[in-house]
Amino acid sequence: MIVKIKSNLLIGVDLGTAYTKVYLKEIGMVTELPTVIAFNNQNNSVIAIGDEAKNMLGRNPQNINVVRPILKGVVTHFDEALVFLEKVIEKIKKEYLGLFGIKMVIGVPLDLTEVQKKGVIDVALGCGVKKVFLVEEPMAAALGANLDIEEARGVFIVDIGGGTTDIALISLGGVVIGRSIRIGGDTFNLGIVNHIKSKYNLVIGERQAEEAKISVSNILVKSNQSFVLKGRDIITGLPKEVTFHSSDLRESILEDLEEIVNVIKDILNLAPPDLLGDISENGIYLAGGGSLIHGIDSFIEKEVKLKINVIEEPKYSVIRGIGKILEDLNHYQKLLINVSS
Repeated sequence: MIVKIKSNLLIGVDLGTAYTKVYLKEIGMVTELPTVIAFNNQNNSVIAIGDEAKNMLGRNPQNINVVRPILKGVVTHFDEALVFLEKVIEKIKKEYLGLFGIKMVIGVPLDLTEVQKKGVIDVALGCGVKKVFLVEEPMAAALGANLDIEEARGVFIVDIGGGTTDIALISLGGVVIGRSIRIGGDTFNLGIVNHIKSKYNLVIGERQAEEAKISVSNILVKSNQSFVLKGRDIITGLPKEVTFHSSDLRESILEDLEEIVNVIKDILNLAPPDLLGDISENGIYLAGGGSLIHGIDSFIEKEVKLKINVIEEPKYSVIRGIGKILEDLNHYQKLLINVSS
């Protein structure tokens, strides 16, 4: 394999709770994989990352430790996150060589503490990255949706990710009002587990809950989509099957959706009147993988009485925005936070 030489390797990373996506300047998105890593406990060697490691979740023997290093948008397992990112960068280095090192832009949720931001930066620096920039995910998502966030007008975006939902009112290249809540695809999965246990006396794992969520992917009452769940009957302890319907999905995540709506309403109540006029005219933009569940847009629209626009390919909104920043780093420098040298 011929290694391509670049003066600087500019890498963008959406280091998500569920999935990590990587963008390389002038190339585009080069990697998408689950943010999971598996170790051999006996010698601490890496067995697998990404899909292979994710397939081990809930099925691993005692000698294998399967770790999700990012939880609810925060680096909770520093060493494992470091090794995970190192492995991701290693794959890129096999094809590309940066003569003057690597610069990296990483998307982070709103409301991270300075310590949490430093944790993200330290992970990247520990991988040998020369310079690290952070960008708030709703800013990146808005850029990825081709919204003009630098004008004196209000852009309201809701980014439902794997670990967090970031809700922000943006104007003049900054977040006017914003909140990050620890609700996302993972809490949807947990809601399904709890709902099935309560309603059907059936114990299932989060992995199967995720499969049901993706397969049904619809909370509209009239939908006829379904998924067969297999687990353990609480009463008999024996294997049991139940059919999971869209109505079950709706009931499972309703509390989380109501929390998202409440925060949207809070931000709308605090919005400056002039920006509120912009929102009334243009509506709210929905991004992130969670917005792929059909019916979430209409649910929010009914509750807040504003038009909801699901952006194109919402799952990739943040990494597309990070890619835009990489392609014109000088112009978008003002959007970046916590620059390290």
